[in-house]
Amino acid sequence: MHDIIIQTVSEQDFTEAIFLLIDCIVEVPRQSQQCRDRLAQLLGHATSSDELKHTLKLFEALVRKYCISEVDEVRLRSHLAQLSPNRQDRVVEIVNLRRPEIARRLIDEVNRREGGVPLVESFDWNVSWIMGSSSLASHRKQLCTVALACRDGAAKPHTISFEMGREQVEQVIRELETVVG
Repeated sequence: MHDIIIQTVSEQDFTEAIFLLIDCIVEVPRQSQQCRDRLAQLLGHATSSDELKHTLKLFEALVRKYCISEVDEVRLRSHLAQLSPNRQDRVVEIVNLRRPEIARRLIDEVNRREGGVPLVESFDWNVSWIMGSSSLASHRKQLCTVALACRDGAAKPHTISFEMGREQVEQVIRELETVVG
């Protein structure tokens, strides 16, 4: 990977440029073209220039690798060797600040691929003790109702709900313990 060169007039412009570079990575939809136009202006390139496209491509590749821990902070800084130490610090600070947003974008990207499974964002569960039913008055059973708040490949939210008996709950707990343990 090559060194990334980001030249701006002032520190304020530099900070804005880094935020805009990350906006381009996470594809802030309402600002996509405005983002590129302003970024080009800050970096002194034409909006459709090869230099701007090259800078975006290199920066995105580096930030992706950093966010999935393929590149550590030392290697990240080594690709920013053309920048002063203060500007390198600023890049690392901003990337770390926006890391959850970048990670969500990377997860969405994987999730959108063919065969992607819904991404569970949160869950809710409720355990009930059923004391009888319409067919049998002495029927006693524990029941766990689970609701998974998910996002599908198109990033649309939906809920998956299901019920489990005691044996199924115990099996799920055992499986989770093996994953975590």
